[in-house]
Formats: sequence, structure tokens, C-alpha cells
Amino acid sequence: LKRGGRVLVACQGLWLIGAAAWESRAHLPGLRLSLPVDAKVLAMAKRKTKVKRNPKGAKKKGFKKGDKIHGQKAGKKGEAAAYITRAQALAKLQIPLADFRKLCILKGIYPRDPKKKAHGNDKTYYHHKDIAFLRHEPLLNKFFELKTFMKKFKRLVGRREIKNAKGLEERKPVYTLNHLVRERYPSFDDAIRDMDDAVSMLALFQSLSADQARDIPTEAVTEATKLYQEFQLYVIRAQALRKMFASIKGYYFQAEIMGHQVTWLAPHQFAQELPPEVDFKVMLTFLEFYRTLVKFVNFRLYADLGLAYPPKRDQDRVRGSAEVAALEAEMREAGQAQAQQAEKEDAEVAQGVVADFGDDTEAAELQKKLVESNRMKTTFRGLRVFINREVPLRPVYFVLLCGGVAEVGWERGASAGSTAGPGSAFPAESETITHQIVDRPPASLEMRAGREYVQPQWIFDSFNIGCQLPIAPYAPGRAPPAHLSPFVNDQAEGYVPRQREILDRFASEVSAVPSQAGQGESTAGQGAASSIEQFEQELQAESKGIWHSQYREEQQERAAAKMAEDADRDSDEEEGGKEDAQDPSEMKPAHRPTEEEEEKLRAKALMPKKHKRLLQRIEKGKAQKQEANAKLRSKRGKLEKNSSS
Repeated sequence: LKRGGRVLVACQGLWLIGAAAWESRAHLPGLRLSLPVDAKVLAMAKRKTKVKRNPKGAKKKGFKKGDKIHGQKAGKKGEAAAYITRAQALAKLQIPLADFRKLCILKGIYPRDPKKKAHGNDKTYYHHKDIAFLRHEPLLNKFFELKTFMKKFKRLVGRREIKNAKGLEERKPVYTLNHLVRERYPSFDDAIRDMDDAVSMLALFQSLSADQARDIPTEAVTEATKLYQEFQLYVIRAQALRKMFASIKGYYFQAEIMGHQVTWLAPHQFAQELPPEVDFKVMLTFLEFYRTLVKFVNFRLYADLGLAYPPKRDQDRVRGSAEVAALEAEMREAGQAQAQQAEKEDAEVAQGVVADFGDDTEAAELQKKLVESNRMKTTFRGLRVFINREVPLRPVYFVLLCGGVAEVGWERGASAGSTAGPGSAFPAESETITHQIVDRPPASLEMRAGREYVQPQWIFDSFNIGCQLPIAPYAPGRAPPAHLSPFVNDQAEGYVPRQREILDRFASEVSAVPSQAGQGESTAGQGAASSIEQFEQELQAESKGIWHSQYREEQQERAAAKMAEDADRDSDEEEGGKEDAQDPSEMKPAHRPTEEEEEKLRAKALMPKKHKRLLQRIEKGKAQKQEANAKLRSKRGKLEKNSSS
């Protein structure tokens, strides 16, 4: 039939009826296979074929209003077209949501927050280039293979074909993440800068137990424990630990590796209660990538030290005390070589600094940092420490080895009738022990002559300042001083606690090094000795019930009295000359804003309203901090005044 006619087909009767003939049924004498069509209808059909379907500038539903030139749909150009929703991304990649999350975590792709959200504010948006980047990832094929494998495996298990299911399980697709580590971290420095989260995640999972209900496999926990212990062993061998702080959340550590600061949190070794709102599948995906990353980093770090990776393990110690087996594996040889290697490296660095910079201020700062790091490396050198069973072994043991101790003994895991745990260097009865770490009342201790008994906080505080503190405040049965965080800059916060003042003064005087000409070793030794005597006098005054502020006031009064006597002697020689001078307070002019203050006021007046409000919030926060610091100072003054009265 020609175009324009209407046809009705009846399969059984084979009726063909044209549109033109439908109106005049009388002209149909009988059944016909072809019908004549009107010329007018044919002309109309020819004209319609020549007309363009979508002429330029034609209005059509869904096109932008007023856009008569381009005729583009909304969201096809500009910023709105650069972002797509998560549902659109899933449709492009043709993967489920769980695989999409896993792929984004492994590739390091995160959602975006565009200014113009074309599909609504309740959607999650991704950049279209990130999704295009994911479409070429080889892991996508592995995900499809794993999906196919699971279908076949479930079918065989459902049919009870156990033999075929085991054979299929042996051929399960396996993928690696090595190419992702090389892709995300082109240089080794990039990997070191991203080690904070990786080591913290390993430390978290090494403290957990495998849980089938939460899909926490045993292999992940075992490998996390192994990698974390290997990283700790490197920090011990390189003596790279710089800061340590014990808090309610756990133990914060900071190590200096290749010039970068790596900070991580190790939880307390208690039974962990897993919260139901935490999605451990997401955390296990992060752990899977971090395990691969730490393997690469550990291999490179061990190679720089000239060590074989992975380190050898003593199987007897692994069976007896798994928590310290990896750290103790090579410590016998490490303890002998640590001192010589550190001294050689420090001497070479010092010579290089002097040769490159001479007596410049930058060289002085570098030498100061070098001296501080050397102090921490040799804080506990020469000591033989024994740790009681009630003391947390892992953090104390780790800090002691990083501080220069070659051998450590412990009681944890000891059998009946023995005081030395599996792998301990010596028992509690050894006469060579210099310090014993305890955390129990003195009445329940068997005191032995020739050794010092201290609480665990003495280890942490001494390491943070780089020298051994007096033992009296940390004796068993006494409330130790405040444990201050080395990660907080008290000067910048505006309030310096009293304990911080004591520790800073003691550390600066004990580690004083003569830097000017004419200052010999005897002068530095005398200054350090006088500082120790002064610190002991302050401790004695505190034991008598005299507050530190009162003790300082007494010292200042004595110094003022001595200065007054000297002034009286000089005043006899200079009696006249300044009696008729006017009071300087009367001559003091009114406060006028400086140029900097005027510049700030002008800049503030020219600011837009948004930036001005942000500045007001910043100034309000600073004012609140100053007010809190003032309250702390007043509270401290009242307490000291009440105690002195």
C-alpha cells in the first residue's frame, strides 16, 4: 500500500481495506489484494517526506526555553554536565552498589559536592572523569568473574555436587592490588605521607578477634598483626620514635621516617565490643588496600637498613608470646649494633652540616634538632628493665627499645613458680636489673635492694623530654604528676601548665650544650648540676606542702631583697638629679592605633559580608580560648593561695 492509507488486516479472512475506500464501502465489489489511492493523498505524503523532522530552533518538550540557537537539553553542558549521580554511575559501570563502593575505595575516588546539583540536593554526585577512569579498571573484569564464579558455586552446592564444588573453589579467580599502589603513589615519599591511616588501621585490626558474624576473616587479622609488628621492628631498629602519649582512646605514637612524621593510634589491649552501626565490610576494604601498601613500604624500609624482609621469627617465642615475637626476633643483634650505627650516622650528619652551612643560624637549628633526636635515642641506654605482669607490656616494651634499652625482661605469661615469661631476657631475681616497672601498691611488692621501682608513666614522660626524670614523684603508691601530651603546643594555646614549665626547664638545663665561644664542658656541667639541685629543692618543697608558685615567690622575694641592698648602696652615690622628674604615667599619651591596626580595620571594612562573618567567628573562637585560659590561671592561683594559707 502507498503511504497515507490505513490498513486493517484480518488474518483469517485476508481482508485488506484501504483508508480511502473505507469511507465509501459501496465501491468494494469484492475481495481485492490492491486498492487505488487518491492522487491528493499521494501528494500530501510526498510533501511530508520533504519536511525536516526537527528543524533548527523548533520548540520541543524537554528543550531549554528561550534557547533557539543550540536546542540543547538542560544538564548537557557546563558544570551540571560534569557531575553524575551514583545511580547513573552504577548504570554506566553495570555493577552493584557494594562493588562500586569497593572499587571507589581501592582507586581512591570519593564523592564530590558541586555547586549546582541538577538532579536534586538529596543525591550523591561523582565527577564524570572519575567514572570514566573506573570504566578502564582491570578489577571490573575480576568482579564479573567472581560474580560468575559465585553463581556456579552456589548452583553446585545446591545440587549437592560437593566434589565439583571443591574443584571449582580451587579455581576461584584471584586479584592483586599491586598496580593500584604504584598508580596512587608514584614516589616513595607519597606512600610515607599516607602511612598514618594505614598503620592505625593495622593496629586496630591486630587488637580485634576474628568474627564470622561481622565477616572479619582470620587471615586479615593475622596478616595485620604480622605487618604491624614488622613496622614496629623497623621503628625500633631505626630508633625513629619521637613522641608518645597515653590517652583513654589508646597510645599515640609519632615516628620520623625519611623526613616525614608518621602518627598512629594503637588501642588498649582489652576485649573490644564491636558496635552494630559500624560497617566492617567498608573497613575491611580499606584494610585490604593498606595491607598491600604496608608490604611495599616495609620492604623498602628494610632494604634501606640492609635487612632481609620478611624478618626471621623464633618459633619458640611465637608459640610462647606471640605479641612480642616479631619485635624480639632480631633484637639481640640489634641491641649491639644500635649504639655504634647511631653514633656514626650522627657524626657524619654533624660534619656535613658544618661543611655545608658553617656557623649559620640554619645550621644551628639543624644541630639542635639532631641533639634532640639523639637525646631520645639514648634516653634509657645502659638500663636493664623488668616489667611486671600488671603493666601493659606492648607500649612500654616498644618505648623502651626505641629509647636505647638492649634487653628487657617481663613477667607476663610466666608459669607457676617462675618470674620470667616466655622470651624474657632475664627473670625478676636477676641482680643486674636497674629499674622495675610496677603498677601496684608498695605493700604487695617484694622490694629488692639495688634497683629502682617506678610507675609506667615515668617511661613515657622521660622519653618525651629525652632524659631520665627524678624517680621520687613516680614511686609506687604515689599519684604521679600530670601526663602532658607532647602533640600540644602550650605556648600557642595560651596556657602553659605548671608541669610543662618544670619539664621544659629541666630538659633544657640537663641537655644544655655550649654553643658560644668561651663556654667549656665544665660550664655546661655546672649548669646542669645546678638545675638538678634546683629541681630537687622544688620537689622537697612540694613534699613539705609548699606549692610551686609560693616557692617561686619566696625565691623572687629573696632575689628582690638582695637587689634592694645593692640598690641602696648605689643610691648613696646618686642622691640628686631625678627628684623633680615628673611621673611618667601622667605624660603617657592616649592610645592611637598603629599602622597595622589601621590596615586591618580598612581591610575589614572592604571585606564582603561572607568573609566578614567568617572573620567574626574566628575572632570569637580566639576570645573564647583566651577566656578559658584566664579561668584556668585564676583557678590555679586560688588553689595555690588556699593551700598556702
